[in-house]
Amino acid sequence: MPSLARTLSEIPPSPLVTVDRLLRSGAHAEPVPLQQGRTVFEPCARPGTWERAEFGIAAHEHAPPAGVPALREAFADAASRRRGIPVEPGQVLVTSGATHAIAVVLHAILNPGDEVVILSPQWLFATGLVWAAGGTPREVPVFLELSEDPGFDFIAAIERAVGPRTRAVYFNNPNNPTGFRLDARALGELAALAARHDLWLIADNAYENYDFSDAGFLDTATVPGAAERTFSVHSCSKTYAMPGARVGHLITPPGVEETLTKWSLHTLYSVSTAAQYTAFRALSTPAGELARRRELAEQAWRRADSALEIPHTRVTGGLYTFLDLSRYGDGEAFVRRCAEAGVGLAPGRVFGGHCDGWARLCFTAAPEEAVADAIGRINKIYWEGGLDR
Repeated sequence: MPSLARTLSEIPPSPLVTVDRLLRSGAHAEPVPLQQGRTVFEPCARPGTWERAEFGIAAHEHAPPAGVPALREAFADAASRRRGIPVEPGQVLVTSGATHAIAVVLHAILNPGDEVVILSPQWLFATGLVWAAGGTPREVPVFLELSEDPGFDFIAAIERAVGPRTRAVYFNNPNNPTGFRLDARALGELAALAARHDLWLIADNAYENYDFSDAGFLDTATVPGAAERTFSVHSCSKTYAMPGARVGHLITPPGVEETLTKWSLHTLYSVSTAAQYTAFRALSTPAGELARRRELAEQAWRRADSALEIPHTRVTGGLYTFLDLSRYGDGEAFVRRCAEAGVGLAPGRVFGGHCDGWARLCFTAAPEEAVADAIGRINKIYWEGGLDR
């Protein structure tokens, strides 16, 4: 049999599949999958039929590689309102979710052996996407340190990781899995660092609708000096509760649109026309409804925070808290025991090389009563097993 590409063979499979298998094989009839990043909210739009005059393209027609013009215009209008500065439709590339958007950016900016600094803990597939694009990820622990010490010099830590082959810095904000939010000062310092070293910024904004701070979500591209080097990644999966549609979009710095579109064309051609129409309809969701969902997510965090007897990160955005299992003794064993008890958690190691003693819990992945019951079970496991008191 011919050999497969070594780069892809070395990327580990998703550990969430293993957790899901343990849940399905367990004795619990209704396991609680808190390992998944999702909400229980109804999708803001569902697939439907439409006339060509409504969307500018019929359902059976190929969408253009960069996306249906009507949808690109809608995304650009939303970004212009959010940023307070014009965003041109030509800067918008419609993608098959945020994962595809990040992959397109990485393939467009990396040559073999180039490096990407990843602010860690990070979204679990970020390092694999860098490897798959021929690059080398460099994890820099930032979010746990900042959450424990607001004065932590994260810029100095990043500076130490930047080398002659570094091309970009990737981060998601609010952060998955810690729930930590980089504020305007931190983003400004990050933009200044990128300017000093002539780096791209890849800003993963998947949780933009779930920023619980008083200031609210801040688009990195609005920070002085950042727009010309920032790729802004957006997803319909979380904001509009429609992960199955697989629609996201990328807002590019001016002047690089053609290269990004080429990469999208040669990996996907174009996102499903029907999926793009669903996203188009979702964009008409009233701002009040999105605000209501943000409030419900924050309430879910408050309940989880009150109920958890396990040390965990303080959340200012997103859908997760990170459980500190250092006193338990074995984070992987804890995740397995929870799965056997019918509660899914994501093992910490997949979010960074320094996160073995942690586990991620999604507090919006199940109804309120189910989450409360699940937290009661994991509290019991924490206190009964292996705890160094």
